[in-house]
Amino acid sequence: MTQEDFFSNVLTELVNIYWSYSEAQIDAMVSIPGLEIKEKVARINDLNIIIYSNDHDPPHFHVISKDKSIDAKFTIANCELIAGEMNAKNMKRIFAFYNSAKTKMILEKIWNKKTNKP
Repeated sequence: MTQEDFFSNVLTELVNIYWSYSEAQIDAMVSIPGLEIKEKVARINDLNIIIYSNDHDPPHFHVISKDKSIDAKFTIANCELIAGEMNAKNMKRIFAFYNSAKTKMILEKIWNKKTNKP
């Protein structure tokens, strides 16, 4: 499998879910109480991308593996690893997720909605 194929496979779920949504649709989705997108943002293989309500600054998202062996935090501003550890293969997956078309906007909207910040 080429690197291009790998990244394409990783992003398929995200692309299918978010790329077709307009900014107005994303705003509407995050305003619905209890909607799953408000916490679990995406899943990449066995990695869950999560934003917790009432979490501390700086704005960030968590990456937690299914088996809980990975519990890392990345800034929303630039995808900097601020806590935890992760191997290079999973880091590439997270960077590919972060660098896709609407990801930063979606993460910011969910963070701002969950934390009641403008």
